[in-house]
Amino acid sequence: MKTDYKITRDKFMDDKEREKLIKFCKEKSELDLMKGRITWVVRYTLVNLALYSGLRVSEIAKLKIQDLNLDKVDDPYLYVRNGKRGKSRDVYLDKELVKELKKYISYKKKTLKESVEPEVPLFAGRNGKHSTTTTLQISFKKAIEEAGLNPKYSIHNARHTYGTHLYHTTQNLRYVQKQIGHSNITMTSLYADILPSENVKLANMIRNVGSL
Repeated sequence: MKTDYKITRDKFMDDKEREKLIKFCKEKSELDLMKGRITWVVRYTLVNLALYSGLRVSEIAKLKIQDLNLDKVDDPYLYVRNGKRGKSRDVYLDKELVKELKKYISYKKKTLKESVEPEVPLFAGRNGKHSTTTTLQISFKKAIEEAGLNPKYSIHNARHTYGTHLYHTTQNLRYVQKQIGHSNITMTSLYADILPSENVKLANMIRNVGSL
């Protein structure tokens, strides 16, 4: 890791941008469902997973159906079996993402008549094999562009978005490290910088300090 590396404002989405992207993709997905198309159904699942799991694109590309453990109400997670440097980890999932992943798997089985056996890729290409990282990157990029967000955002920015908001929600750096899969907590600590939206709020707090 470069010692001068920072998670600057251009590297993650704020709440409004994240919500706008999810809402846009969901609406496009619902339209595709009505029209019998699949593009945005898959893309919405990809965007949702990227934004709310913090997985690297290479980790998303390798996911199999068996890696999703979604049936335990109190303990839903996915298993990253071969992350960076070959390390594996469990990534715990929020209930909304669990719901959407279940719907997607059901869609694959009932509508697309695709196999959802344990060894089957979560995201598959036309040959039935795992989608490539390039395919997933391009798909995410199209969602960003069509939603009218900063065209510089990539699927890796979704990872930074997850890490930043997870820390500022939980204030638990160790938890963020485990979810993200950092071997060094120094890298994780970069997500602990002040959110831009908090700067003015913090500056104005000085007015609440009692007079000397």
